[in-house]
Amino acid sequence: MDNLMIKKIMTEDEAYQGALTLRDKVLRKPLGIRLEQEAKSSEEDAHHFVVLLENKVIGTLFLIETESQIYQMRQVAVDQDYQGKSIGKQLVVEAEKWAKDFGVKKIWMHARQNAWPFYEALGYVYASDEYMQIGIVHKTMEKQVS
Repeated sequence: MDNLMIKKIMTEDEAYQGALTLRDKVLRKPLGIRLEQEAKSSEEDAHHFVVLLENKVIGTLFLIETESQIYQMRQVAVDQDYQGKSIGKQLVVEAEKWAKDFGVKKIWMHARQNAWPFYEALGYVYASDEYMQIGIVHKTMEKQVS
C-alpha cells in the first residue's frame, strides 16, 4: 500500500470525524457501546494521528498528556479490512516519533488483552496486573520514548 499517509490532525479537521467513526466501528460497537458525543470536547487538547488511504481514515489513535512529559495512548483502531498489514505498527511508530521529538518521556495505555502481543512487539512492557475495564481484561503497558 504505497499510497498510505500518516498525519497528525486536529479535532477541527475533516479526518477527525472519520477517526471517530472508525473508533466507534472497531472499538465500541463490538462491545455494544456507543462512542460518547462529548468525545470532541474532551479530546481537543489531545494529539490525534490518522492513517489515510485515498482520503479514507483506516487507522487512528491519540495521545493525551496525563502528567508532565507523560502521555496516554488511547483509542488505537485499524479498520478490520486492513488489520494484519502493519498499519497499526506504522501508526504507533509515527506517534512515538512525534512524542520523542516533542519531549515526551513515556507513553502508557490501558491495553486490551488481545492487543498485548502487538504492544510487546513494539517494546511496551507491563506496568500492572490484569484488571477489568468495559468488560474486557486489560493491563497497563508503557514505554520510555526519550
